[in-house]
Amino acid sequence: MASTVLVTGATGTVSTALRETLKGKVGLKIRTLVRDSAKADALKKDGYEVVIGDLEELDTLAEAFDGVDILWLLTPASALEPSMGSNAVQAAKRAKVKHIVRNSAIKAGHDAPNRNGRLHALVEESVKASGIPWTILRPHYYMQNLLSSASSVSSDGMLYMNMGQGRVGTIDGRDVGVFAAKIIEHPDRHAGKTYTPTGPESIDMGSAANALSRVLGKPVTYVALPPEAAQQAMLGFGLSRWFVGNVVDYGRAYSEGWGDFTTSEFKDVIGHEARSFQQFATDFAPAFGGSVKEAAHA
Repeated sequence: MASTVLVTGATGTVSTALRETLKGKVGLKIRTLVRDSAKADALKKDGYEVVIGDLEELDTLAEAFDGVDILWLLTPASALEPSMGSNAVQAAKRAKVKHIVRNSAIKAGHDAPNRNGRLHALVEESVKASGIPWTILRPHYYMQNLLSSASSVSSDGMLYMNMGQGRVGTIDGRDVGVFAAKIIEHPDRHAGKTYTPTGPESIDMGSAANALSRVLGKPVTYVALPPEAAQQAMLGFGLSRWFVGNVVDYGRAYSEGWGDFTTSEFKDVIGHEARSFQQFATDFAPAFGGSVKEAAHA
């Protein structure tokens, strides 16, 4: 009998890579949970079972969790993360889910220097207290975070980030999905383990700008935004004060070297290195103002 995998955050970068990696695997049935019914049609056309539900509302989750064997629990960065995580765990307990794979945050802990890390620690506690076998992923800094500055790179060759001269171990969000898929294929092998997957290198944003320069064939300059300037810029774009504060929290920590490390865990589990930043820059060249041709041949 096939195991049913419930994928939350189903349309994001990580969960998309996860479900695409698992699609068609013998012995697995993929079910997706979406809050917005407008996103359901595209998933259905791609051959996925879709259930509408909202992790913020426990009473909307029974149908989605019914018959689920493995839960992939990904929640958006939000002040409501502990509530969403708790609701998911309660729904999983009621449905007698057999394994929870939780996508957490780098160095999640009650003493983390950022609000996101502290909130993820609360969700991890909830998962571990559930009595359900679990595996926790704490991915390092997503390369896709640099897409927030893609328009300025495209228009004037400026990479604006708030990370000072700090180095950080990056990982492509697509590789996090691949890593999670391997765990879901063999959950028993990974029960009770916490992983911190990273890419192969720790880089500063100046090095990231240089990689983008090589791919795009034009100068790209890193501009290190002070915390106050980054805060005002993001608030000016209409982003929520909580989200902006979270980004500023991380920027301060990374500027001080908090994220300057890599691990071998991706290679240990998958059997090959994760994507390099150069590969990410190549793949996403069009987003940064390059051509599709450059993306294919950089």
